[in-house]
Amino acid sequence: MNTELLGIYLNDHLAGAAAGTELARRVSRTHPELRVLADDIEADRKELLDVMRAAGVESRPHKEALGWLTEKAGRLKLNGRLLGRSPLSDVLELETLRVGIEGKAALWRTLRHLGTFDETRLERLAGRAESQATLVDQYRLGLAPKAFNSPHVSGVDVERTFTVATTPESVTEYLRDFSRTEQWDPGTVTCTRLDTGPVAVGSRWRNVSQFLGRKTELVYELTRDDTTGLQFVGRNDTATSTDDISITPGPTPGTTRIGYHAHVEFNGLAKLGAPVAKLAMEKLGTDTERSLIRVLGAVH
Repeated sequence: MNTELLGIYLNDHLAGAAAGTELARRVSRTHPELRVLADDIEADRKELLDVMRAAGVESRPHKEALGWLTEKAGRLKLNGRLLGRSPLSDVLELETLRVGIEGKAALWRTLRHLGTFDETRLERLAGRAESQATLVDQYRLGLAPKAFNSPHVSGVDVERTFTVATTPESVTEYLRDFSRTEQWDPGTVTCTRLDTGPVAVGSRWRNVSQFLGRKTELVYELTRDDTTGLQFVGRNDTATSTDDISITPGPTPGTTRIGYHAHVEFNGLAKLGAPVAKLAMEKLGTDTERSLIRVLGAVH
């Protein structure tokens, strides 16, 4: 067997595995339910390294680095949105992942045909690739109608997904009272309830925040409170801010997976400041994630 050509072949697939692993991780951050898929794809990359070592093929780090860079470069595609994430991104990312899985399945079939590698291992890996392809197909086809029927929107979006060491019920109870943003939102200066009685859909707060060096006042209303999470909508003359907070059980008992999605729609001339606002909101989103983990408990 020509080991030089085999080395080139396997290292090329290793570059693809690196890109696939990074893409799967990114997809799982948007869709936490696909984290197991990302773990499987990472495990496949490690299996390929083991196969290479068993064959006496040395891995070439620059090939893996190239695969990593290729995936990062793919993020620059706008998919119809200048600021924020496009619904089309879900479909395209999953289709790219599907193509990568098919390439990986072709690799395992080729190695099996050569007859010099562990047949049992390759059969197992080929079966896992088939299961991964089925899962990705089901998921992307389920998302496609929503993506192509989504309304045109503008504005700025920031999303974060993380896990805290508090039960979903306690997280919901804590976040339901928007006046507590003083404790967990780094941008909030004051937040005061405008009505009385138990907090429920329709409850309102006056929120004063520091943003881009200026104080901004919005009146927020709790517009959704159900088993999937909470939604708060804040308005003033220049912007409408929507905070969607999904709350689901975490990977272990007593933990919660929080999905935080902030969307700001600017009015009139304020739209011109959207690119600057996007940069500021990305930092604010990261600071907010850290604050909520600090308040609700880090998972160790």
